[in-house]
Amino acid sequence: MKRMGVCLMGLALLAGAGVWQVNSAESGWTLRRIDAPANLHTGLPADLHFAATHRVTVAVVDTGILPDTVPGSSRQDGYDFSPGAAGLGQSSAPLNPHGTAVAGVVQSVDPGARLLDVRLSDSQGHTTLARAIDAMRWAAGLEVAGVPLNRFPAQVINASFVLKTVPHTGCAPAMQKAVNEILAHGTVIVAGAGNTHAPAWRNTPAGCQGVISVAATDTQDRRAPYSDWGGAIALSAPGGTQGEGVDVWWGAHLSERRGSSFSAPLVAGTVGLLLAQHPDLTPAEVKVILQRSARPFVGESCDPQHRAGCGAGVLDVSAALRIADSQLALGGPH
Repeated sequence: MKRMGVCLMGLALLAGAGVWQVNSAESGWTLRRIDAPANLHTGLPADLHFAATHRVTVAVVDTGILPDTVPGSSRQDGYDFSPGAAGLGQSSAPLNPHGTAVAGVVQSVDPGARLLDVRLSDSQGHTTLARAIDAMRWAAGLEVAGVPLNRFPAQVINASFVLKTVPHTGCAPAMQKAVNEILAHGTVIVAGAGNTHAPAWRNTPAGCQGVISVAATDTQDRRAPYSDWGGAIALSAPGGTQGEGVDVWWGAHLSERRGSSFSAPLVAGTVGLLLAQHPDLTPAEVKVILQRSARPFVGESCDPQHRAGCGAGVLDVSAALRIADSQLALGGPH
């Protein structure tokens, strides 16, 4: 992956466009590993009930979502913050398919989510810290100078990128300030940890305080060899490896994708489910629920040899929904 303005954390790119879908025969392992209910309205375990009382908007701050690739009315035009962008609506500039694949992963967990398309980088991955801050603030419904106010403020922001134009010495102070404002506004931020086999605290935005940073695991819940790690990680989720990734079809073309880019949207989709049932949860409460419900790593470590640390455990969607119900009934998840 080239070092550009932003590192897109999926490892395969395609030139062609087409309808996004996951090959469920091969890639269903991702949803099985996170115990995602196959149908949220029928066939649920006896102790798990789901009633979506609010439609949740999940902003995909990425490379853009290709038109007509998300089923139904789920995709919502947002704003184009990429270099040379036109602004509102869908840019006419070529899109890197990374953002579309990320959006599809969100929807695989939360089919009812509204996916807000917030384009951050151009087809070559170019962007800046200032653009990333504006894109994330706008996605949350905060004012951005010279940009119309977002009519569909996101309750969840998925950030599957690591900025390469800032020093890898921790979260950029300007981004931390923006993150604080977004969290205070009530919007949850989920970020991919990074794919450089290094400490995630160095990265922006994954290293920012308050962000739910997600490491990538393989089919056996072990840390994927490329995944960033360490104390900044909140929890882990499947991201795939060279041996088994997530199969994404683009028309007649098949791409197998790997990276913490595809771990983060599994968590973002889960947050959407939690907020659909419990819209008053704060970002801090959501993080607590995800960490308390995470499935422990085998042997109590995601990486017994390296002992790098990958957060509280592996995402467990059903357990998160159960804990949210039970703890809120007792007065909150604190």
